[in-house]
Amino acid sequence: MIQIETSSQTQQVFGRLDKQVRYAIALALTNTAKDAQAELRRQLPQRFTMRTGWVAKGIRISSANKTDLKATVMVLDQFMTLQETGGDKTSPFGDSLGIPVGARPTPTSVTRPGSFPGALLRKKGYFIAPIRKGSSIKGVWKRTGKGRRVKMQLMYVFSRHVRIKPRFGFVATVDKVARERFPARFAEALKWAMATAR
Repeated sequence: MIQIETSSQTQQVFGRLDKQVRYAIALALTNTAKDAQAELRRQLPQRFTMRTGWVAKGIRISSANKTDLKATVMVLDQFMTLQETGGDKTSPFGDSLGIPVGARPTPTSVTRPGSFPGALLRKKGYFIAPIRKGSSIKGVWKRTGKGRRVKMQLMYVFSRHVRIKPRFGFVATVDKVARERFPARFAEALKWAMATAR
């Protein structure tokens, strides 16, 4: 999980504030976190090929309150950590990764479990072979047709690891939104808190 929250030093400063001011800060922190959440979700299609809404739904916030002046922006999907930091993606099972080629007809196609390498290899016409003559890299191939009309289609390429470039921009985006939006969010929240004070 990736998350950003207020520091303990900031919490100590907040602890000495008046009740209405604390309410305003909590509201402003929560609304700023929502702004950051919305901006992260807006940027996803610009940074990634989106096949489902799963990742967007995984960008969550936790709200601040008067007793806990902390709003958190987080990403529930652990695989997004590498998209933020960059690094090598490897199989959690210790074997090779199957990188879709023909198994994903278009960039936005979702690869279903029935099209995973293991599932394909249990079907007639699918087999493992080098991706080209003399290559040590292997893949899953699909054979169709007979005789002179036989056609071969590469479905997956196997690799021990895949290099992931950092492109999420989670920390930078949340930091930028917080700096730009919090002052205005606090001003409007304080106005509301004073107007509704009892």
